Amino acid sequence: MIKITIAQDNPYLEELQFQLAKLGAGGMPRTAEALAKGAGFIRETWVGFAKGGTLPGIREPLKRPSGAYARSIRVHRNGSFDYEISSDAKIAELIENGAEELDMKKTHPYGPRSRVSKKGIPYLIVPFRWGTPKTVGFKNVMPEAVYNMVKNKKQFRPSRVTVSADKADAAHTTPNARSPSKMVGRAKYKWGARLSGIGYVDHRRHVEGMVSMEGQVEGGKKRASGYFTFRVISANSPQSSWVKPAMPARHVTKAVAELARGAVNAMVETAIREDLGV
Repeated sequence: MIKITIAQDNPYLEELQFQLAKLGAGGMPRTAEALAKGAGFIRETWVGFAKGGTLPGIREPLKRPSGAYARSIRVHRNGSFDYEISSDAKIAELIENGAEELDMKKTHPYGPRSRVSKKGIPYLIVPFRWGTPKTVGFKNVMPEAVYNMVKNKKQFRPSRVTVSADKADAAHTTPNARSPSKMVGRAKYKWGARLSGIGYVDHRRHVEGMVSMEGQVEGGKKRASGYFTFRVISANSPQSSWVKPAMPARHVTKAVAELARGAVNAMVETAIREDLGV
């Protein structure tokens, strides 16, 4: 969990912590209110960054703003004069601490859903979901020109799953690369149209083979509908492929705290003076 604690970050509050604890919130109502507002201000500052806003001290805004990241940022009241603003989203920790380079050829073909080819090569089929133009929160958003080709369901017929992987029969199972004794099911599909040879050079390699998947209810849950491409990560994929570059750490919480410090401290100092009649 990534968090910011504002009670420890305020020098005026540190000096009066012992006395305030004796008095309680009722004895210092303006101070308690100022701390609550300060916590809200810090949260809104952090949420603004999560939604794609700029933040002094951080080199650039998020390339893919995340509504889930923004919603994960919450204010926790530990006491009248002690607030914690935190996020338990994985992306928050990833942004804050960064990540080392990852060669997915060495990891993904050996996971719980990986398979082994007839030639004994470990591999994994990875679905990539595509957002339509102007959607927010998708890593992949198709260009308008591509969307115009696939949005008409009568011309670009949807595909659908007829048998899910967990219900596959023995004839449609493959040994798992990590545990050869374990068999991994292969889903069955009724394929519709597939984007092929579109001549859209800038995105052709990425959108080639796109299908429109039809949502359906299975086990009481509705499977996701939308546009997907499927790619294979193999242990024998080219050396330069499927390598995720290192991600440098961006200390967002420090930047948020620094930006809010002056305003919050000023609010708290004024409130303390008012409560004490100074």
